[in-house]
Amino acid sequence: MTETTDLLSKSYVVTARPDLADMHFVHHDACPVLPAGALLPLGAFERAEPAVVLAERRFAAVQACALCCPEAREMQAEAA
Repeated sequence: MTETTDLLSKSYVVTARPDLADMHFVHHDACPVLPAGALLPLGAFERAEPAVVLAERRFAAVQACALCCPEAREMQAEAA
């Protein structure tokens, strides 16, 4: 059972440096728009939401990538 879970997990990262609006972005490591700059690893999860929560513990302004983490981004919009 653990092997199946590992196959479904993706590794997530957060941008170490904020963008011009002081926002940090969470991406999975295979995102087609993954920035080339410094990234901090968040770990492997089946969904993006736990990665976003973990990033929010470190940075005040965090947003999930609209391309690779759309479900987490929708969750953030509903919570706002």
